[in-house]
Amino acid sequence: MSQIDTRPPRGRIEVDNFSLSYETIEGPVEAVSNTRIHVNPGEFVSIVGPSGCGKSTLLNAVAGFLKPTTGSVTVDGEAVNGPSAERGMVFQQYSLFPWKTVRANVEFGLKMRGIPSSQRERAARTLLGLAGLEAFEKHYPERLSGGMKQRVGIVRALATGPKVLLLDEPFGALDAQTRVIMQQILTNLWQRLKISVLFVTHDIDEAIFLSDRVYCMTARPGSIKAEIPIPLERPRQQSMMMSSEFLALRRGLMSLIREESLKAMGGEINELAMQGLSIDLHGHSLAEIL
Repeated sequence: MSQIDTRPPRGRIEVDNFSLSYETIEGPVEAVSNTRIHVNPGEFVSIVGPSGCGKSTLLNAVAGFLKPTTGSVTVDGEAVNGPSAERGMVFQQYSLFPWKTVRANVEFGLKMRGIPSSQRERAARTLLGLAGLEAFEKHYPERLSGGMKQRVGIVRALATGPKVLLLDEPFGALDAQTRVIMQQILTNLWQRLKISVLFVTHDIDEAIFLSDRVYCMTARPGSIKAEIPIPLERPRQQSMMMSSEFLALRRGLMSLIREESLKAMGGEINELAMQGLSIDLHGHSLAEIL
């Protein structure tokens, strides 16, 4: 008879009363102000908002790269005081070691932790197989496409068995078709590994498609303007993006971000977007884009 796992779920992120300021030549600048967010164990949560609102600042604080000016950041009740292998991080830019093969890149974190070679190899091959990359394990990064490089980056972040996975615009540099494939691969990995994910993106459709909840931030200094539950069924399919439920969520989020984008631009766009002026730009109105 198998034993019941009585350990508490891993990967609960709590950000409480978080503020962060930094010094410039012109004086202190408040990037994020009095912000609260949480991610439940195994949950997929995204953060969206206008450019410069502090999304990446907040994510880097959870990663341990930045310390709050006030407030706290905890994972499973423990204060985040610096980077840790328990918090895997994936950036928009590809951060692979060009002199190492795909498998060696994935094994790197395990090697630093003293894991024996046979265990490293087994773990790397398992994850590469889940990401559809096992056939490329002996390739060097220069021979990989952008999407493949980012898949390796995600797999490398997962290899050490982190409690949470943090992603900062990981698909922002990819073309539209590759981005769709990467979203599906990430969803499959997340559902298989049951890991908590905090995901920063500018892409509203991406946030809705991937997430259980979406936080929308205000213009700088960033704070939480809205918390939007995403009640779409899982597993998610691309066909859902044309459903009335999906489009309603999209309209709501676009409206929230448009308001904050106009604030961030200081009214320099005058009243065009607010008046709903219809100018066709690659299939979108100016009001949609703003």
